[in-house]
Amino acid sequence: MKKTAFLFSVAFVLNIATLAAQKSVAIAGPPRLSAADMLMCNVDWHVISVEEWAIVTKPPGEKNKNDMLHLNANGTYTAILFGNSKSGSWTKSGQYINCVDEATKEKFSYKVISVEEKKLKLDYRDPDETHSIFEMEPK
Repeated sequence: MKKTAFLFSVAFVLNIATLAAQKSVAIAGPPRLSAADMLMCNVDWHVISVEEWAIVTKPPGEKNKNDMLHLNANGTYTAILFGNSKSGSWTKSGQYINCVDEATKEKFSYKVISVEEKKLKLDYRDPDETHSIFEMEPK
């Protein structure tokens, strides 16, 4: 009788652990977005000006002329940053868009300065803490 009760309790615990693991996987998914955040999604944002060291370059120079960002509401993105293509997943935390490149596992983020229907302004900091402020419009 004790063996049966023991086996029953072990099976019960394993079932609970399995259900909990399945539930945690189901919870992970696209970021929760506000109405303002949704303005950024499903739009091909292209850089129209770049500010570095208080100098604004409009139109952007050679290294940024093709830069763009496309955020999908499902938590994926594609981007060209300083001429380098990136894609992967993104999340939103406060004012920050946090990205993880699928190929390199590199993490980077943008601080959202402003978002409007036809204009997006983002602050990007590279690993050396240099700011690049991108002004973007849909194309």
